[in-house]
Amino acid sequence: MNADDGRTVEWARMDDPHSSGAGRRPPRRLTTFDALSDPTFRRLFALGWAYYTYRAVELTVLSWFVLTFTDSALAVALVGVSRIAPMFMFGLLAGSFADRFARIRMIRLGQGMNLAASTTLLVLLVSGVAEAWHAYAAILVTGTTWAIDYAARRALLGDVFQGPALTNATALDSGLVTGSNFLGPLVGTVLIRVGGFTSAYAGIVILTVAGLALVLSMKVSARQPRAADGTSPGRQVRDAVLLVRGNRAVLATVLLTGVFNFFGWPFMQVVPVISRDILDASEIGYGVLVSALGLGALCGSVAIATMRPSRQGSVFSLGAMLIMASAGVFAWAPMYSIALACMFIGGLGLSGFAVMQPVIPLGAVASELRGRAMGAVVLSIGAQAPGMLVMGALADAIGPRESVSGMAAVGILVLVWLRLRYPVLRDIPDRPTQPILGS
Repeated sequence: MNADDGRTVEWARMDDPHSSGAGRRPPRRLTTFDALSDPTFRRLFALGWAYYTYRAVELTVLSWFVLTFTDSALAVALVGVSRIAPMFMFGLLAGSFADRFARIRMIRLGQGMNLAASTTLLVLLVSGVAEAWHAYAAILVTGTTWAIDYAARRALLGDVFQGPALTNATALDSGLVTGSNFLGPLVGTVLIRVGGFTSAYAGIVILTVAGLALVLSMKVSARQPRAADGTSPGRQVRDAVLLVRGNRAVLATVLLTGVFNFFGWPFMQVVPVISRDILDASEIGYGVLVSALGLGALCGSVAIATMRPSRQGSVFSLGAMLIMASAGVFAWAPMYSIALACMFIGGLGLSGFAVMQPVIPLGAVASELRGRAMGAVVLSIGAQAPGMLVMGALADAIGPRESVSGMAAVGILVLVWLRLRYPVLRDIPDRPTQPILGS
């Protein structure tokens, strides 16, 4: 793709024989939603709406379900731990599979597993035998599929788009992820109020069926650069480790992602406790708080899709710092309205972090290594699991406010150090990248 002052690019597939040389279409100026002109992305976008909304509803419903069962901040944190633990356990393997097998097939496999898990839990709820551990088991399955989907979907976007167009497409996809945090919590908590947890999970199953139907109808025409024949998954995992060690842009992304997910994002698992026990909010009030975060993230993602900022490292790192600072202030908000504003501002920071998280490594590696680069990012996202355990334990021991603000403060200090240590996070040219893979 060619760029003209950073805003005019040619939309051509990487596997399009006419994407270079004579006969190319004249470049045209991009708009906010221009990625939707690509048929593959339109299908991914429709799938993302159903899938991401389902995930947001699921986390909200199961967190409230476990809170009502246990009255324990640690028990609620274990919902998030169960979802995120597979990212840590299978991240590199999921990335290697995304390079080894057809990416769309990996996405289909994940959606089928989601339907099986959500249907099983609905049956347990209807039968009246569902307990907290059933929630942990169900979300463990859907967390495993998220590891698969994240690596495959982001690598697939890298097959279809390049340069500013990739930023545009990733921003729109991330807008779905973060925007689902606006719609999903409201839908989930309203369904709980109307018909209890059974009604809420029936809605989840409907969204899961829609997601599976959409992905089964997709025919992806983008060519996937495949890993060399005969390369074992074990060798591909080893290559992913060498990739992180040898590419400072990927390494900086992985480290910052890990720090944010350990110190920052686990605060979300304490939001139900702060909402109910400190702000005296109902389940719908809790849903509105989480939705405010999603609304801020949606607004930020649309802004990034429109502006396509060139300072990707700063948007990434400062966005992570903004949401952590907002979480620290949220924890001590004296009234509900201030807490709501903090969540919205945090969502703006979340959008910068979430959009640039895949864009930076995808632009720093060869096409056949995209899945492994995304697998390394998935692994670092898995730092949420121990972070949530620490957050939940601290919340039970010293209080939810103290645990959120304390971990946020430490996380911000570490992020400041990372920005100083890795120039890419300040958009300063770094020394040449070392060789990525061994022979």
